[in-house]
Amino acid sequence: MNISCPVCKSSSYHRIGIPQIGDKASKIINTRYWVVQCYNCQFYFLEPHINFSQDEWEYLYNSEYFPKPTKWHLKQRESDRKKRFDKLQNYSSLNIVNFLDIGCGEGYSLLEANKRGWESYGIDIFDNRLDETKNKTSQFLKSDLLNASYPDNFFDIIYLDSVLEHVTNPLEYLIEIKRILKKRGLIYIGVPNEDSLLNEIRKYYFRISGKKDISVKIKPFKTPFHVGGYNSSSLDYLIKTVGLEIREKRNFASRMEFLKYSFLSRDYLTGLILLPLYLIAIPFKREAYFELYLEKK
Repeated sequence: MNISCPVCKSSSYHRIGIPQIGDKASKIINTRYWVVQCYNCQFYFLEPHINFSQDEWEYLYNSEYFPKPTKWHLKQRESDRKKRFDKLQNYSSLNIVNFLDIGCGEGYSLLEANKRGWESYGIDIFDNRLDETKNKTSQFLKSDLLNASYPDNFFDIIYLDSVLEHVTNPLEYLIEIKRILKKRGLIYIGVPNEDSLLNEIRKYYFRISGKKDISVKIKPFKTPFHVGGYNSSSLDYLIKTVGLEIREKRNFASRMEFLKYSFLSRDYLTGLILLPLYLIAIPFKREAYFELYLEKK
C-alpha cells in the first residue's frame, strides 16, 4: 500500500516491525499494520494509516487511561508543571492573557493557568477532567483541534504535554496551532524520544526472547496508544516546515518514575532496575523525552 509520511509527505519509508497489540485494542483491529520510518524526515508512523471511528478512539481513551496517581507522582507533576509555566513566562514578551491546553486530560494545567491570572481554555476529544477542574473559570471544548474553529492570533500560550504523539496528522495540527497563536506567542511541546537508549535495549531484549518482528517504536495499540513517533531529527524537520522558532529544546527523563507505582509492584521494580540505564543515557543525549519551547515570529 502506497502511503505518505504525515510529516514530510514522502512515500519513501521502511518497515520497522509489527506493533504490539493489547487485549483492549485487539477487539477493534481487523487490519494488519506495520510500524514504519520515513527515510526523509525519520518520523515513525503506521502503514496503513489508522482510521478509527470516534467511538473506537473513545473506547481506547476512556477514564481508565488515567490511573490513580500516587502522592509522589502528583507532587512531581505539579512541580514540573510550575517549572514549565515559569519558563514560559520568562520567555514571553507578551502580556499573557489567553492560555490553551490541547489534550487537557484531567485539567491540572488549567488550574495552574488560573492561579496565574490567565484566561484558560482546554480542549480534548474526551472529557476526563476532575471535578475540581470543571468550573466556570476555564472554558472547555470537547472537540478535535482541527474542528474547534478558534479565532486567528488569539492565544498567547499553547500547551501540548504528551499530545503530539497521539495525533495522526501532526503537520496539520502544528499549522493550525500557529494560526491561532499570537505573533510572538509561545508553544510548549513534550513528546517521547523513540530513539532513546531504553528503546534500544528493549530491541535487543525482543531479539533474544524470540520477538524480533515486534517493533519497540511507538505503541499505537497498547497503552499509551502512541500513533506517531519522534526523534531529534523528525522534530526539527516538523518545526522548521511549519515555520516556528525553537527557543529551547531539551532531552530529559523522569528518572524516578518508578515511585508513581505501588511499592514493590512489578512496574515499581522494573523502574528501579532500569534506573542505571536512565543515567547512562544522559551523556549520549538519548533520554526518554523531549521538551520544546517554540515561538511564532
